[in-house]
Amino acid sequence: MKYLPIFQLISAYPFLKISVAVFGDLKIDEALREFPEAVEKGKYEVLNTLKGKYSEKKPLKGFICTDCDLKCYNCKSIGNFEICNLCMTCFEKCKFSYGLKTDEEIKRGAKISLMGYLSAKMLVSNLEDWVRMRFAVREANSYAIALEQELDEIIRLIALDLGVKLRGWDTHVSSYVKASSRIRSDEWRLVNRKIVGGFVKTERVEVVRIIEEFLRARIFEKVSFYSEILEPHLKELRNVAMKEKKFEVELGEVNLECLPPCMVEILSELQRGMNVPHTARFALTSFLLNIGMSVEEVLGLFRSSPDFDEEKSSYQIEHIAGLKGKGAEYSPPACETMRTYHNCVANCGVSHPLSYYQNCKKKKKST
Repeated sequence: MKYLPIFQLISAYPFLKISVAVFGDLKIDEALREFPEAVEKGKYEVLNTLKGKYSEKKPLKGFICTDCDLKCYNCKSIGNFEICNLCMTCFEKCKFSYGLKTDEEIKRGAKISLMGYLSAKMLVSNLEDWVRMRFAVREANSYAIALEQELDEIIRLIALDLGVKLRGWDTHVSSYVKASSRIRSDEWRLVNRKIVGGFVKTERVEVVRIIEEFLRARIFEKVSFYSEILEPHLKELRNVAMKEKKFEVELGEVNLECLPPCMVEILSELQRGMNVPHTARFALTSFLLNIGMSVEEVLGLFRSSPDFDEEKSSYQIEHIAGLKGKGAEYSPPACETMRTYHNCVANCGVSHPLSYYQNCKKKKKST
């Protein structure tokens, strides 16, 4: 059946751009009416995001072309997707069949998967940025977990579709830098890696992590099209998002005007729905607790985080406050430590964020 291998691939990974080659003539409104279950699937994915849940993705674990004996293609890139240009000609000539009924079911499943993904994208594109970022982070992570169990050739094909340049399991420096700039860990810094012929030495598991970053960026992109069919679902999601956001907190004696630039930056990233690294979250949490905010007030500021989990976040904040574990209250890291973890954003002339805050409050009190 024409495009049969790609139908199976799209069913598992509907975010692929190659779906345009096989479903380019699909009319969105007509498809949404034809597959109402796809709309429900898309809404369910967004609801999962708002409720702090992850959607399990199932790996394909197979690609029929690599074991097929029909030889209906004349392309050296099958099974070696490093040299593929994604023209899809080889798949267009596919002669393999599971039987007409099964083939049509596979094609229908691909359409439903694709329309479910597009429905979710249209919905989050019309919600606040923090919802879209949380959706992108959670979906990318779920797909990455599936890819860890996937066949090598499928990982390489998906990397190619996303624009990740590979040579074996090594990653081109341009792709590596684009992904690693979002991963705040010393082991991902380019100066700590070996580069040979323009390619950074990476392993399979690291390539999956790089794919996750590229995928997060693709899913986060807004779509310009929209269908009125989604309007009732969008209204429902807006109501849920409003309840989940809960940004407003009572700040008591805390003077947010005196926050040092590093803490302002971390707070800003949180409120934009960005995925703030653990070191920055610890710094902000310990700082806010030390200047007088309560556990509940700090928890409220983290609700827009893309991977927010109320139970885990509450426990971690209580632990830093000294209410859990050994009962020791943690102090925020000094400026030198903030610089080490790339969380320092300005030269404030102090050695500790708390000093900046205290100096600022004294100046305001004296004026």
